[in-house]
Amino acid sequence: MSARGPPEAAASYAGGIRVFKRIADARRADGILRRTVPTTIAAESLSKAFSGAPLFRDLSFSASSGLVAIAGRNGSGKTTLLKILAGLARPTSGRVRLETDGARPLSTSEQRLAVGWAGPDLALYGEFTAIENLAFFRRAAGRPASEAELVRRLADVGLAEEAMRRRVEEYSTGMKQRLRIAFATLFDPPVLILDEPMVALDLDGRETVYRVIETARKRGTVLLASNDERDFAEPEQRVDLAGARRREA
Repeated sequence: MSARGPPEAAASYAGGIRVFKRIADARRADGILRRTVPTTIAAESLSKAFSGAPLFRDLSFSASSGLVAIAGRNGSGKTTLLKILAGLARPTSGRVRLETDGARPLSTSEQRLAVGWAGPDLALYGEFTAIENLAFFRRAAGRPASEAELVRRLADVGLAEEAMRRRVEEYSTGMKQRLRIAFATLFDPPVLILDEPMVALDLDGRETVYRVIETARKRGTVLLASNDERDFAEPEQRVDLAGARRREA
């Protein structure tokens, strides 16, 4: 694999620049940057169409804690919905609302760190090590980037210390997926959005992600999309995109 510079690495993921801006623009945030604030995420009459029939229409739900399972067949719009919720794509109509448990809408800068995102198409900088990648995004947000803290976070997703110090372009697909999970949880966001988080993972990796999900759903809300029903461990809510139905689990 040929080495790629940071601009090329970011360009490999269409939303990569926007992810960077979400973090860099959050330098002035205080509440979300300093502590985890109980946060509600709400989809209000969301619809999305590219051409022809909408992927989903008039979809509404809200969550402030627990696991929300996003289910549906291939092509039903699961990834598109998660990107809209994460602020990486725009709906055709409707809106996404983020507010604290006191019904205070989050400021723009707070919103940018209130949501953690990981999906299969999230590409980090291949010529950086895992530690360097996380340190870069911590510093971009004006937050401390202690190596000991970053090593702990990477160990929590099952990366060995030797692997943390290797360039990401040398990683296997499963190792890159572990790094994506570490990136999504880098700021302990109150809302964690995961698109197919078990993809390419072995049994140990899947168990690691389950632990991350359990920790995050106790702290806030996890929205998880998957084609495998086994990934939905007793969700508090379930959104079925075949017909855009929402129900309590």
